[in-house]
Amino acid sequence: MRLAHRLLLALLIVVVDTAAFMLPLAALLLAYVLLARPAWFRDGVERLYRGAAR
Repeated sequence: MRLAHRLLLALLIVVVDTAAFMLPLAALLLAYVLLARPAWFRDGVERLYRGAAR
């Protein structure tokens, strides 16, 4: 592998890593929960409040 290819690959890895960690993951998860209304989230909230009512 030539030096130019290795530098390009290293730069690509840095760019992808930077883009991945700049995403607001909590906001994306919240948007998913609000739009899709998954059953696992509702079950988790019910289990949480059932434990708090005791």
